[in-house]
Parts: sequence; C-alpha cells; structure tokens
Amino acid sequence: MHGKTNHRRGQTTIDFLVGASVFLLTVGFVFASLSGIFAPFTGTEASDTLAADRGAATLVEDALARPGRPGVLNATCTRQFFNESLAGACSVADLDEQMGIDAPDQVNVTVEEDGSVRNLSGSELRAGPPVPDRGSVVVARRLVLLDGEESDLYVRTW
Repeated sequence: MHGKTNHRRGQTTIDFLVGASVFLLTVGFVFASLSGIFAPFTGTEASDTLAADRGAATLVEDALARPGRPGVLNATCTRQFFNESLAGACSVADLDEQMGIDAPDQVNVTVEEDGSVRNLSGSELRAGPPVPDRGSVVVARRLVLLDGEESDLYVRTW
C-alpha cells in the first residue's frame, strides 16, 4: 500500500513532565487540605475560647443577671458569687464546674473598672486562681451594669 503513513506516537518527555507535575500538585493540595480537616478535634485554643465565651455569657445573661435584664447584674447575687463566705442561691462551691470548664483547664472571673478589680460592699469581685504571667490565656469580656456603674466582666481560661 502506497501512501500509507504510520501514526504511532510515543510519550515525549514534555508529556511526562506535565503529567508528573499535575500529579504532584494534586497530592500536595490534598495533604495541605487534610491538616485543616482534623484541627477541630485537637485540644487547641479554640476550645478554651469557646469555654471562656460560654462562661461569660452564662454569668452575664443568667447566673448573675437580674431576671429579664441580661447584662444588668444583681448586686446581692454578684457579691455571693465572688465571696466564698457568703451563703446564698448564687454561691459557688466549684467555679470550674459552674462555668462548665473541663478538669485540666483553669478559670478566673473578675469584674473590673478602669483596669482594677472592683469591690462591692467589701467583697473583691475576683474568683478563681491568679492568672499566670506566662502561657496562653484566653479572655472573654462583657460590658455589664452593676450598682448603676458600667464595669467589665472578664472570664479568663488557660
């Protein structure tokens, strides 16, 4: 047969290079994406952030608030919460348990005004262990009204 041409073609180095590059980029993208998939299941700062925020919301909206007035703290209840020697409905035996904080974590709650801890009828409004100077500390802050004065309620977890 005259005029018949053979159309066989072999793989060239350019074809191989393009195929290998696309494969390696795909594998790299998959591995980079997989690391973020498992992040919510590791004990990271995100869980501390949620715990601090949940604790602050519970105190400001329910535990220390006047009924039907979130953000406005009941002075009697607030004093009982922060003063271990006062017994009452708002007294707390275990701060971590009250705030829903897991056992290895620590929690500190303070009510501050202009950067210093507030006193209410002789009770310093501070509960929990002192905040460490080093390490990661997560802070949730809420603006509250206590005895007619604006203050900041801080929940710190570490």
